[in-house]
Amino acid sequence: MQDQELEQLVQDYQRLFHKVLRKCSIFPGQPDYEDHMQELRLLFFLKAKPYESRGLFEAENNVSYLYRFLLWSIIDKKRKIDPKDHETNDEEVLYLQQAESNYSEIDFLDEFLATYKQLQEKDQKKVMSLLENTDLSRQNRHRYRMRLRKLFKEKH
Repeated sequence: MQDQELEQLVQDYQRLFHKVLRKCSIFPGQPDYEDHMQELRLLFFLKAKPYESRGLFEAENNVSYLYRFLLWSIIDKKRKIDPKDHETNDEEVLYLQQAESNYSEIDFLDEFLATYKQLQEKDQKKVMSLLENTDLSRQNRHRYRMRLRKLFKEKH
């Protein structure tokens, strides 16, 4: 088959490729979608290339056979991806995220304590009453927050 004929054949079977990917739970927008689509196009192209014409190809390879062939090739490819490798990477990423959040929390607390120590005693009492969740009216709670927000912004 000529290259132009092969390209047209691949274009005509695009819907089949989408159906195969949908069956494998691979949808547009997912990171691997285009990779899998290219894999299907390549497999299909290699399958059709030895035939002399489109008619011979379609006579020997009906749609259900092509569907199964492409489906199982994607399933095999997904199986070859070792899930243990991804789990380890996920665990490492989670650990690093937790460690980073711990450091950022420590930095935040250090900044808070430094600013807290610079406050006047009455403002420190306001902070403590907000943190201890004492019985404050909504209005007083709002006033304390606004006053403290202003003070903390000035200190930064």
